[in-house]
Amino acid sequence: MSDEMVRNFIGLLKDPAFAALCKQANESPLSWNAFKKMPMPPGLSADQAWRVLNAIRRQTAVLLPFFGTSGRQGWYSATRSIQASLDDISRRCHEGSWLDLATKSRNTVYFLIEAHVNDAVTGLREDGLNLGYEKAREVLRGERGPEASEEVLLLNGHRAVWELERYRDAPCTPELIWDIYRQVAKGAGEQTSLSSRQASVLWGSNRFDSTASLLLIARLVNGEGVDSAEHPLLLAMAVRFLFMSTFPLPAWNGVVSSLIMKLLFLKSRLPVLAFVPILEACREWEQGIIRPPAVAASVKGSSILIDDEIDYTVYVTVMTQLAQLKLDEVEGELKRVIKRDQVFSQTLRDDLDINHRQRTVLQMSLSNPAAVFRIESHRKTHRVVYATARADLLGLVGMGFLECRRVKRAFEFTVVPGIRQMLVGPAGLRP
Repeated sequence: MSDEMVRNFIGLLKDPAFAALCKQANESPLSWNAFKKMPMPPGLSADQAWRVLNAIRRQTAVLLPFFGTSGRQGWYSATRSIQASLDDISRRCHEGSWLDLATKSRNTVYFLIEAHVNDAVTGLREDGLNLGYEKAREVLRGERGPEASEEVLLLNGHRAVWELERYRDAPCTPELIWDIYRQVAKGAGEQTSLSSRQASVLWGSNRFDSTASLLLIARLVNGEGVDSAEHPLLLAMAVRFLFMSTFPLPAWNGVVSSLIMKLLFLKSRLPVLAFVPILEACREWEQGIIRPPAVAASVKGSSILIDDEIDYTVYVTVMTQLAQLKLDEVEGELKRVIKRDQVFSQTLRDDLDINHRQRTVLQMSLSNPAAVFRIESHRKTHRVVYATARADLLGLVGMGFLECRRVKRAFEFTVVPGIRQMLVGPAGLRP
């Protein structure tokens, strides 16, 4: 390179118009349509400036640890907006945060039950299965046993969630992933449905075979071979991508990928993210339900082909925005649940001698007058012994809130008609 070329290049970097382009690109993703409307440096076309800017961005980009569609290298720029979003997510989701303590509060049991049901249904949909919410709720709450293969899969996946804690401090390995798969697949039969795959450049066949893919997934979960500053949310998105583009397991890759993402969050000490419906948000975005201006771009505009490589900066931005959107919803719902429980508890305190488990049953009864409670499901939900669960429900029968009947060899407890009128006082409480 001649001295003149060096001087010209340095002059370009110092040019105020080009500096403005660089500043904007460092702040947040810059689309071609927005870029070409900005002032260009003298003597440079928009296309030329675009190529120079992207060459500079590429030098400091984060490279994806695998090749994407058609074997192309993928990368993204860690813009200030991306970093701000990830910092916000970490602050709200780390161990000991308000949200973490709220999810562990006995006031939020009902919220967590519903969150688990929703998450389990979303996992099934990743594998092309469509199970109704109420049917899933009945199975997961122990109101009836699984009757079809998808319900067996649902229950297996739900049980596997509770087993993740024992894997948290152990290294993730392909063998561990296979162990989780076997838990999920037991008794579920063969997968005949087609797994959900995004119809865009973000998805496609990957050149990894099953063994290599599982090894890379395990390394991502362990944080090996990646920048130490790489955020767990983005590693989890890479885990989902690998599962759904290589299908390394014989079946149920969607359900297992959801579990491995949760394991990654637990290992990263961001436990709240395991309760945030991230997969649901991704599916809503992929289906066009969530779209601009709620997020930066639609699926079609979330990746950019540059010099035979793919710039995923917009895609990463969207992923952080989706996580924040759902995190806001979770936080808002938790605050409403806790406030409602406090008001409900205060209202009942002077009149009824009930414990927090019975209070949860009454709240669920108000929300769903058709609910059916069983001793075993109540025991599992609150992690108490059978005698305590039985005493809780029979106590509510004695107070006139529930009715008890024997169905086959088990007792079922149903809500007494008119329970809202019995519980809602003159102050107009609406738990």
